[in-house]
Amino acid sequence: MCLCVVGLTGYAQSKGDMAVGLNLGVAPLLEKGISITNFGIGAKFQYNVTNPIRLEADVDYWFKDKGLGIFDISANAHYLFHIGNKLSVYPLIGIGYANVSGAVTWDYDLDGDDDWSSSMSRFLFNVGAGAEYNITRKISAGLEIKYQYMKNFSRLPITIGATYHF
Repeated sequence: MCLCVVGLTGYAQSKGDMAVGLNLGVAPLLEKGISITNFGIGAKFQYNVTNPIRLEADVDYWFKDKGLGIFDISANAHYLFHIGNKLSVYPLIGIGYANVSGAVTWDYDLDGDDDWSSSMSRFLFNVGAGAEYNITRKISAGLEIKYQYMKNFSRLPITIGATYHF
């Protein structure tokens, strides 16, 4: 019985573990009357503070769609739930900074008096969930979806990625 329990936790991340990874994703805007979906790439660094709590810093570049491009930096916290010895799922919450640029104009408050058509910097708030599957002891693949709110608009980044644990 003890050997089974040890075997089931062999792939679980533990306190002090670190990882780096790359992401690919899509992020549709969730504003009424706006049909913009950015494709993006990103990099992340993860550190396990305790066995279930992981902190993550990520940087993402979202390519322009209809003139709108986004660059964001976030700090997120994950609470890992290990399912078996290879799969983990987690809720996430985080904060960050985004620079939104482009030549797109829309009335984001829908009252006809306030358009945006340049570049803006915004604080952002993330909330979402993810899953990570350990392919080997050092490599894992993941899927993450989060709601990202910035003043005057929000979006739904969905990413897949690979992570190297060291």
